[in-house]
Amino acid sequence: MPSGQIHPLERDPLLELIPSYFQDNTAPYYIANVLREAIYRGVLREGEALHQSQLAERLHVSPIPLREALRLLEMEGLVDFHGRRGATVTGLTLEETREIYEMLTSLEAGVLRVALPLISDETIASASALLSKMEKEPDCIIWREQNVEFHNSLYDSADRPLTLDMIARLRRQVDRYIRLHLQSMREESQRQHNKILEAVRARDMEAATAALTFHLESTSKDLQSHMSK
Repeated sequence: MPSGQIHPLERDPLLELIPSYFQDNTAPYYIANVLREAIYRGVLREGEALHQSQLAERLHVSPIPLREALRLLEMEGLVDFHGRRGATVTGLTLEETREIYEMLTSLEAGVLRVALPLISDETIASASALLSKMEKEPDCIIWREQNVEFHNSLYDSADRPLTLDMIARLRRQVDRYIRLHLQSMREESQRQHNKILEAVRARDMEAATAALTFHLESTSKDLQSHMSK
């Protein structure tokens, strides 16, 4: 059986990722969501060829919105799109991962410096509640989404939409690797989150940016270690 095809008696893992609200909706945005989740969860792996005809058949969608979805994922750096020939799931080298985290560290520490004097007590309380919720979350994929929400909650007060958009774009480059190796990193990451929040609550600018910088540098080192193995 050709690569990428599923035996008729097997359940296609891609179909497991299609939410109930997807149903007959063939909009590129929804197709991209399913494919992105498949990449994040390792259902579609680095270097895997995505043949349009096979992929359209597996997802029960037409080729036109599928092509648009692949173009959306190419903009996020998750696939290399080759027109009618389909696409390939991209990968990152250790050097690229290190550079992305260097940029993230600089951008996130900078935006936190702007945001911290403006962060309200209500925002801090919400961030604390979110960390408590993350402690109980069993699904690493959902935990990662909550992790992003926690960080963004500390940055939103800065009112720097272009910076936050760039941060989001860089995160998407490394998210699939974070999600695949998150289980072993999660406990330490949660401790670091609490230290960041403690410093924010104390309105201690230097401690907060130092804790955030340490957190991002530690994540970068842990991730590179996993990727090298």
